[in-house]
This record gives sequence, structure tokens and C-alpha cells, in this order.
Amino acid sequence: MKKRNINPVDEAWLEEYSRYLGEVGEGYTELTQDVAYDIEKFNDPLFIGALIYRLVQEREKTNKMFEQILSELKEIHTLLKEREGGNVPTTSKTALGDVDEKIVELVKERGKATAKEIADALGYRGRNAASARLNRLYTLGILKKTRAGRKVYYSLGGR
Repeated sequence: MKKRNINPVDEAWLEEYSRYLGEVGEGYTELTQDVAYDIEKFNDPLFIGALIYRLVQEREKTNKMFEQILSELKEIHTLLKEREGGNVPTTSKTALGDVDEKIVELVKERGKATAKEIADALGYRGRNAASARLNRLYTLGILKKTRAGRKVYYSLGGR
């Protein structure tokens, strides 16, 4: 690569740059000449205008992405606040079947309930079906779990 024409100020800077970096290998001279060429290009107003235009385009694209991310974060924040406050989102409540709504009502009346208590209240022979339904409601974020020894208590409020 041949050496490009640069002004004396740039040449002085190039010498200082060379001393600062020291000898780093074979590509050093070529890299230094590339830096000198870039410095020369920054004196061209057309090049600077094109660079600024490209930066503005990238910034607009980045801002749009950030707006989308912020919108999604606000939505997540709202959902988390609903769960923390004990409010059952209306979309989840309407999607529940009759049995699940009855379980939610039982838990609401009692404050907390175990799988055995729900199984007894609904007339199930064992705890497995009640436990499966309670876990599903927990997974949906409608109920929260609290373990006390071997018992698991479910209450309203989500995770």
C-alpha cells in the first residue's frame, strides 16, 4: 500500500501515534497509513455530511427499537403489578373453567387452602386432581404457593 499525502499536522500526529503504540507487528505500517487516510477524509465536507446522515439513520432505527422494547417492558411491568397486588387479570378469569373458578372462590373464602381441603370440598376421592388444578392455577399466576413443612398452601395473589 502506498503512502498517502497528508498535511504536516497529521504527520506529526502520526509520529506521536506511532511512538505511543510501538512496534506491534507486520500490519502496523498499513494500519497507520489507514488512520492517516481516515484523518485526511475527515477534512472532506461531503464525507462528513454522508457520515452524519448515516448516523442519523442508525439513531432513528435504534430509537424505534428502544421504543418497542420500552413498550414491552411496560406491559410486563403492568402484568407483574397485577399479580403482586392480588388482582386476577380479567383475561385469565374469563378463560377459567367452572371447576377452576370454584377453586379460586374457595381459596378466596378461606384465605388459603391445601390440595386435601380442595379435594374434600369438591368431592374428589384423592388429592391428585385437586393438586393438579391448583398447580395449573399457580402456573397461570392466579394463585401463590407457600410451603409449611409437608403441606403446600395456596392463596390468591400469584407469584
